[in-house]
Amino acid sequence: MKFRFPIVIIDEDFRSENTSGLGIRALAEAMEKEGMEVLGLTSYGDLSQFAQQQSRASAFVLSIDDEEFGGGSIEETNFALSALRAFVKEIRHKNSDIPIYIYGETRTSRHIPNDVLRELHGFIHMFEDTPEFVARHIIREAKSYLDGLAPPFFRALVNYAKDGSYSWHCPGHSGGVAFLKSPIGQMFHQFFGENMLRADVGNAVEELGQLLDHTGPVAKSERNAARIFNADHCYFVTNGTST
Repeated sequence: MKFRFPIVIIDEDFRSENTSGLGIRALAEAMEKEGMEVLGLTSYGDLSQFAQQQSRASAFVLSIDDEEFGGGSIEETNFALSALRAFVKEIRHKNSDIPIYIYGETRTSRHIPNDVLRELHGFIHMFEDTPEFVARHIIREAKSYLDGLAPPFFRALVNYAKDGSYSWHCPGHSGGVAFLKSPIGQMFHQFFGENMLRADVGNAVEELGQLLDHTGPVAKSERNAARIFNADHCYFVTNGTST
């Protein structure tokens, strides 16, 4: 299945007809042509609310140009930088890996302090590259981030269910097709969804590894769990006819 993690663009000019608006929309269109979903937001007022959406996004592109800096006074610049710092801090507090890009003119980049810059994946200088090239660069980082989200066994399980494999290897694990033979079964199937039923497998699926001899994705998941809990070893055990 295709998971929904849009690239989030925050720019007060996103729907404007000025140079900045045309440029950011060209970048968004280039991303969409590459098959990525883009969510364009025009409100710059409360960045902390957008930062709380980090679990639903694959990358952030945040505009920081004249509109966001106001008239360029010290007070307005400091206010904009304070909002930017809080935005980045809020995201990094919960997510250290999601790509964050700043998008603006070359002359606005000098305002960004080092403690913010070190948390970014890059500063995109407006109009210095084609929208298509910048889009491919951001998409590459977004996909790299998404590819690293799923732990080993869940990744293997998703690929198995997506691959259209029959699961007739164990009684009771038949992909949910028995539910399709009655009206109430149809309701059950539609409520829980086919992915859940196709992913209901026994311990004899070669693509998923073995719980009994700790091989394949099962073994990778056990090693990953041991790393997370700072343990020497970790073993998964289930209670059922297989064990």
